[in-house]
Amino acid sequence: MEDWIKNTIALISGGALWEGFKFLYPEIRRPIDNYSKAKKQLFENLDPILKASDELYGKILSLTKEDFATFVNEKHSISDDVEQNRKYIYYLFAQFWAQLEYMRMKSHYFSIARIKKGNELLRFIETYESREFRILDRSIQRIIGEALLEESGNTFKVMSLNQFVNKLHEQDSNIRKWITLLESKLVATSDKEIRQKILVFGVLVAILIDHFDPKHQIVRKRDIYRNKLSEKSKSSIRRNLLGHYLKFVRNKEEYY
Repeated sequence: MEDWIKNTIALISGGALWEGFKFLYPEIRRPIDNYSKAKKQLFENLDPILKASDELYGKILSLTKEDFATFVNEKHSISDDVEQNRKYIYYLFAQFWAQLEYMRMKSHYFSIARIKKGNELLRFIETYESREFRILDRSIQRIIGEALLEESGNTFKVMSLNQFVNKLHEQDSNIRKWITLLESKLVATSDKEIRQKILVFGVLVAILIDHFDPKHQIVRKRDIYRNKLSEKSKSSIRRNLLGHYLKFVRNKEEYY
């Protein structure tokens, strides 16, 4: 390709124009290379985000079907099975936030934002952290996500479930302190407003899955629990979530 350009320019100008092109070529090439790099980073990060989203939404869907019994039917003590299930649920939320933080730390937001899908993914992350749709304070969600990231050579990896559970058992664990805040929120789902907050967050996770994996080649299609959403929540999804934050999402009526 380069030889063809050189020969063509040389034929027209006798070589002078080609010398100028060689001087400018790195500047012409750099945006193309940056775009390719950003696109590669986006799709490398998108796959684990989708898988973490699928696991989290699947569990929220399960909690919805049982009316959050895992958290709201606590009596004087919690059985070992329920306690382990709770820890797994904490991990799924933390893992999801960790994957978003991993992308934040590894990628150059400016470059990714130049790609249509990259810009849309950043918009989703912004929505997860918005006052109306976040579960915990923005900083706490980020801290929990960062706490699950471990250095692995020149990069990072997300802590395994086993490592996470072991950390929760450590009295001086930073993770334990922050996860307690998530636990308090989930235990309080007997309160209708807090429960709806979790449900709307779950819908937001489901929308991300459908948007970035519309043919469900990476994760499977799951139902939306519209019958569990209050009219206020449906209005919030329709007007604010899809009408303001995520205008680019198709088939909006499926989510409310």
